[in-house]
This record gives sequence, C-alpha cells and structure tokens, in this order.
Amino acid sequence: MRFPWANILLLTFLALELVSGFFGLTSGSENRAFHMQLHRIAGYGILLTLVWKTANVLRSLKWDRHVSARTASLILSILLVVCLATGVAWSLIGPYQWWIFSGVSWHIYVGAAIIPLLFWHIWYMIRGFPIGFWADRRLFLRTVGAFALGLVAWQATEGLARAANLSGQSRRFTGSYKARDFSGNDFPRVSWLNDSPDPIDSSTWRLRVHGVVNRELEITYPVLLANTAETTATLDCTGGWHSTQRWSGVALRDVVGELEPSDTARSVIVRSVTGYYRKFSLNASQDFLLATHVTEETLSHGHGYPVRLVAPGRRGFEWVKWVTEIEFSETPHWWQPPLPIQ
Repeated sequence: MRFPWANILLLTFLALELVSGFFGLTSGSENRAFHMQLHRIAGYGILLTLVWKTANVLRSLKWDRHVSARTASLILSILLVVCLATGVAWSLIGPYQWWIFSGVSWHIYVGAAIIPLLFWHIWYMIRGFPIGFWADRRLFLRTVGAFALGLVAWQATEGLARAANLSGQSRRFTGSYKARDFSGNDFPRVSWLNDSPDPIDSSTWRLRVHGVVNRELEITYPVLLANTAETTATLDCTGGWHSTQRWSGVALRDVVGELEPSDTARSVIVRSVTGYYRKFSLNASQDFLLATHVTEETLSHGHGYPVRLVAPGRRGFEWVKWVTEIEFSETPHWWQPPLPIQ
C-alpha cells in the first residue's frame, strides 16, 4: 500500500464528519454552530486526502482481485464523490432539488448509506497496522496539516462564494437557505413520516394533558384562543430551508404551571394526532409555544392546525404539528431516538 496513512486520515475525518454532521442536523442553536464548521472542514479534509488516495484506488482496480471486490471499491468511490459533490454544490450554488429531495437531503442520505461500507473498507485496510504506526509523529503532523488545509480550503471556498456573489453566501449557519419570512402560512411545510392526517375539526378537538401530574386537563380550542402569547422564532428544516415568523398561542410554561407536575416528572412529551412525538426536558420546554396562529393568520392544515409546537432553537422535525397530547414523563428527555423513526 503506497499511502497507508491516507486511510488513517480518511477514518479520522469520517468519524469527525459523522459526529459533527449528526449534531449539526439535530441542533438549531447558533451556540452550536461550530458543529457545522467542523463538518465543513472535515469535508474539505477528505477531498484533499483523496488527492493521495485516488492513485491508490485506481491502481487497486487493476489488481488481480475478485470482481466483487473491485466493484465494491468502485461503487464506494463513486458514492463518496457524490456525497462530497452534493455538499459542496449546496454550499456554493444555492438550494436545488432532484426528484422529491433537496440537494442537502441527498447529501445526508448518500452519506448515511456509505458510512458502514466506508468504515469497513478503511478498517480492513488498516487492521494490521501496529500500535506504533498510530502513534507515529509523522501521522500526527499529517493529520494536523490536512485539518489546517481543510480549514484553508473551506475559507477559500466561502471567499469565492462572496466574491462571485453566489447564492451560497446567504445560507444560515445550519446550511439552510431562506424561504419566506413573516408570510403567514405562505412558507414550506415541514414533513416527516406518517405526516398526512385528515383535516381536524377544532370544535371536537381536545388537547389532553396528562402523565405524572397532580391533575389532568382537556383543553378546548376556544380556551387556547383566549390565552395568547407571542414569540418570533425561526423554523429551520433539515430539508435545507428556514423561515422566521411571528407565532401566537399559549406558552407551554403556563400549561405546566397550571398542572403542577409531580416532583418525579423529568420530561414533557408532545404528541401529534399521527402518533408522532418528541420529548423535551422540562427546563427546555419553558420557552416553547403551542401555536394557533402564524404571523396574524390562523394555522393552515398543512402547518399543523389547530395547534403546533413552536420550539425556538430546535430543528423543524421537533416542531410537532397537529398536537393532541401533552404528557409529563418520569423518563429523561434523551430517552428517545435522536431522530424520529415513527
């Protein structure tokens, strides 16, 4: 193997991409913007490492190996290039879509698909390396150098986007592009699995509040309308867009205060009519809103009528729509899939 250290670098950058990408995907707080910055640096680090790796890959395709091994290497190389290309294109040319998915969604899906195969490939290639190789000073310097060059390449690309006035310069710290702000219901819809319920009749709709509380409640729609609070918050979808709106409804902390949850309550679960739910810590939920209106308009069915959750600083998949239940739970907020699977 001519460049054994290239596999080490790829493994290091891949691990960094996986961790930073996950936290960047699940966090909408600007305080954690460094996750996406690390993700971009690691991405450019992979591109630079591939300059050395490509020669080895091309030569390996000529080896007298089984056709399935050569095919797997070729597919892996193509998928890795596609993943990197979709990410760079999204960050430079602006939002684009192919079929029903946005460019950033393709970047995420392709990246997720190659992770097991790429980890296996790299581990297979380096499994025989002695401990001394991993602790080698030259390997450490190469890693630091590749990371530094990744940082330079990222900043150079950002500078290019600004100099050429490309759409990429306007994206949010999450990588999302602006949709329409303060537009009422005229902005894109957040969607997830099982996300197409029939329209809800607000005259028969009830918000059930239960769990480890001293008393349970059922709140009607007119009661919610009579107790309004407002907040301005940005809905940032993992599909690659964001929209800032004025939301009005009932502050979740007011519901908490009226119920007097048990001392054993550790989290609050917000559940949709579809069965979709997300769980939050009691402290974090103090800033949430159960919204009935968006920028002076009654929520449309597509945006969660009669009530949706507004969760500032959270990504769009946590803004539960068509809310029917609020449950206080004794389990911690992290006791749930990091990304919803229902």
